[in-house]
Amino acid sequence: MRTTFTYDHYADYAELTERLLYFKEQYPKYMHLKSLGQTPEGRELWAVEVTDLGTGNFDEKPAQHIDGNTHAGEVTGSMAALHQLDVLLTMHDDPQIARLLQTYTFTFIPRISPDGAEVYLKTPAALRSVNRPSGKAPEGVVRQDLDGDGVIRWMRIADEDGAWAADEEEPRLLRRRRPDEIEGVFYTVMPEGMLQGKTDSVLKAAPALWGLDFNRNYPCWWKPEQPGAGNYPLDNPETRAVADFLIAHPNVGVMITHHTSGGMILNPPGPFSEAQQEPLDRKIVHAIGALAKEEMGYPLLNLYDGFHCTEEDYAAGAGDDWAYLNRGIFAVTAELWDCQSRAGISVEEQLDPDLGEAERLRQQKLTLKWIDAHCPQAWKPWTAWDHPQFGQVEIGGLDYKFTIQNCPPAYLKQECEKATRFALRQVRLLPRLAIRRFQAQPLGHDFVKLSAEIVNHGYLPTYISSQRRQMKLAEPIRVELSGAEIIQGQAQSEIEALEGYALDQIELSFSSVYGQTAAMRKQLEWIIRAPVPTTVELQVMCAQAGQIRAVCTIE
Repeated sequence: MRTTFTYDHYADYAELTERLLYFKEQYPKYMHLKSLGQTPEGRELWAVEVTDLGTGNFDEKPAQHIDGNTHAGEVTGSMAALHQLDVLLTMHDDPQIARLLQTYTFTFIPRISPDGAEVYLKTPAALRSVNRPSGKAPEGVVRQDLDGDGVIRWMRIADEDGAWAADEEEPRLLRRRRPDEIEGVFYTVMPEGMLQGKTDSVLKAAPALWGLDFNRNYPCWWKPEQPGAGNYPLDNPETRAVADFLIAHPNVGVMITHHTSGGMILNPPGPFSEAQQEPLDRKIVHAIGALAKEEMGYPLLNLYDGFHCTEEDYAAGAGDDWAYLNRGIFAVTAELWDCQSRAGISVEEQLDPDLGEAERLRQQKLTLKWIDAHCPQAWKPWTAWDHPQFGQVEIGGLDYKFTIQNCPPAYLKQECEKATRFALRQVRLLPRLAIRRFQAQPLGHDFVKLSAEIVNHGYLPTYISSQRRQMKLAEPIRVELSGAEIIQGQAQSEIEALEGYALDQIELSFSSVYGQTAAMRKQLEWIIRAPVPTTVELQVMCAQAGQIRAVCTIE
């Protein structure tokens, strides 16, 4: 894939902005850049629209939406969004990319949390979505880079009552102390940091200082008791801007929101089992998942079923759930990068609800072996350090931020390319309206019979999803004929919808064909009075499926 920029490091806000401004300057016939507003720290929340403006405006084509960095630390996601944008513009002259740009619109919000990402990239701190206090001052061991190496790791404190011991086979790793283990060196393990607030006999890690979670702040089954949910839905300017942007773009029918990590594609619904989902929508989601599996190697997991949720315990207020359940958009979450899979541990093994301590330790050993071979600098040996509160401790362990949560920079290009390949296939599922056989048949005395066939060439129906239809958000297809006196028929009419070939119910066997095709086309006729020569125009418009035009010259 040709790109203008390199993908071997993580861009901060200044570099991200510089890239977007460059694209705006270089590709005015394809791209529009706008700010959705400023964050509380004064950074622009950039949004991008991309299409071939020579073949129609942004709102005249069905659209795909891509975003990243809902969570501040998941910076691989914003780089993946930038990469797809880069490929579309840099390769606009490639026949396949040119065809996509002529047919579809692409919208991007590359970095939903620029304030939070800046803290993540430029300090040792980790945070969920944004650096705004979301509760009372934390009590316990507050994470801090004590040894000044730029990474917050782990502390192990020698403690005869400690619950951890060094593993005999791999002493860099800690295993749980056995129930009958009396002799040996034992440890209490804490994040690298300082003890703050009240102290008692129980040593604990302090909760995060910045706990707001944008992916719990959307108005879809929102629960105030959900950690990080905010005071009310969309009370963060960033999430409100995303919601307003998607509402203002009814042509968005498919969406990928990039997160990390885990190496999986997550699909709504999150608040309930997909068994309760409308069958056509479920079929389409699994078709999207199959594309992801082919291009990324990542399995599809339902948000509710895949994580063994219950009616009381599920992720409420998520952005992808809101996009699907409230707007009818086929949204999936791409959990990019999975160090454990690289080490030979499948997603199913990692998510095993009955994962025991022995298996957990085995997986850690395999992961550490991979890290030793591919990014050994990420592991710091246990090193003595004189802690002002705990005395002699040892600090060491993994650079979690850029081995587990995000890929090491050497692997960033690979991850971005996989994400782009998937996205460029997902967009092809959108409905594609076409006008076929728009023709005239003279009837004599200046009377002419016009006929046309309106067709949906896409996999998705023009209403996008059964969920959008149920929410009464799907607009009909509007048809307008102009340029002649209409004797029979209507100058303006509506077609409720055209199905996509996803609904085709034909079944094939060696002995028979049975079932029925989808209602993907509609025949229209008019009688007009048209002295020759006359040119009539037919326009077909649908908020979800775009706009097309055709002319017929009567001579």
